[in-house]
Amino acid sequence: KIGASADTLKQILVDSTEAAAPDSVPYIVVSITDHRLWYKRGDQILFTTRVATGSGKVLAKGGGNKWKFETPRGRLVVESKETDPIWVPPDWHYVEMAKKKSLGVVHLLRGQSLKLKDGSVITVEGTEVVRKTADGQLIPFDVAEGREIVVNKNIVIPPFGTTQRKYTGVLGTNRLNMGDGYALHGTDEPSSIGTSVSHGCVRLRNEDIETLYQMVPVGTPVYIY
Repeated sequence: KIGASADTLKQILVDSTEAAAPDSVPYIVVSITDHRLWYKRGDQILFTTRVATGSGKVLAKGGGNKWKFETPRGRLVVESKETDPIWVPPDWHYVEMAKKKSLGVVHLLRGQSLKLKDGSVITVEGTEVVRKTADGQLIPFDVAEGREIVVNKNIVIPPFGTTQRKYTGVLGTNRLNMGDGYALHGTDEPSSIGTSVSHGCVRLRNEDIETLYQMVPVGTPVYIY
């Protein structure tokens, strides 16, 4: 059954490419329905494990912005690999967290300040989002203490490139990037494996993504169905 599923998918997807990869070239297959990944060479299974895939949920924001959290189907490619990857949250992360906490959202732009009731302001200094006190002290926000910055009942969306827009540990130990923000990566929530819960990426347990990281070269085809 595993071989048939992979062979059928491979034929459908490769028909739109110039030529099928030779049997000597390994490839990855992901079944969204089965929550399973196979790393194969021809019909030989080199590695297989359970995964988590996109939830399919829709997140809407006032103003017409809308995101649907689906794992993309089709033929992708492992474009690059990372160890200890850093997650740079898209805007939807802050919108989602704000909805969960019944808060608003506000973008903090470079050169902009958000005033607090105590007379201090939130602003950007270099690569840091800081609280600037009335006497001129600059106190960087430690996102590890709760990740999101909350000001005046709003979650602040930090500018790209700031320390506060970079989260460690969320994506596990390794990441195989497939472009457009999609990846195969580890997780800090191993209990989610085997479910439809991600925002589009394919999650693996850290021990499994570590194994795959060692086995899979850049350029490997990834067939998702």
